Amino acid sequence: MNDILQKLLRLKTPAKIAATAGLVVLIVVVYYMLFYMDLQDQIKGSEAQQRSLTAEKADYEKRKKEYLAYRNELTQLQQEQRELLKALPKRAEIPTFLSSIQEQAELAGLEVLNLSIEAESPAELYVRIPVRLEIRGTYHTITKFFKNVADLPRIVNVENLALTLEKASDESGSPRLHAKFYAVTFRYNDQSETGGGT
Repeated sequence: MNDILQKLLRLKTPAKIAATAGLVVLIVVVYYMLFYMDLQDQIKGSEAQQRSLTAEKADYEKRKKEYLAYRNELTQLQQEQRELLKALPKRAEIPTFLSSIQEQAELAGLEVLNLSIEAESPAELYVRIPVRLEIRGTYHTITKFFKNVADLPRIVNVENLALTLEKASDESGSPRLHAKFYAVTFRYNDQSETGGGT
């Protein structure tokens, strides 16, 4: 190594400059070949990976929005189904229905004389469940009862209403009426059901 340095020191200035320039070029070429090219490849690889991850993240975000939209739609449909099943339940639920009718009659101030369940009659999408009722009260209490029944979440039709005036009046002197009618409710006719709707 000392021999090389001694020979370099004996060279003339232009030759020293040329040797130094050649050495610098050699160092730059070696650096470029060993380090810079590897770094460039790593940078390009990292940029490609970043683009891929960004695209993947955007895809996940899109799928997440779609999933949340589908989940909200499913929740809304389930809520609508629950509301529909209140109006048209899958089972007859006659004890609950009779209890509701009895409660509405008591709230209206009526006297229930007779309450009997008639035979179900199936249709294509529903089963008709008639309940024969006889009640006694004033005109206003009977209309209040019908309004309360109309406000029930379950579908109830009042059919074949017959009103007769009784001779006796109530305590306030209002004429009393005797009402006979059918309170008809329905249940969903599930074709796959093998048994009755109890």
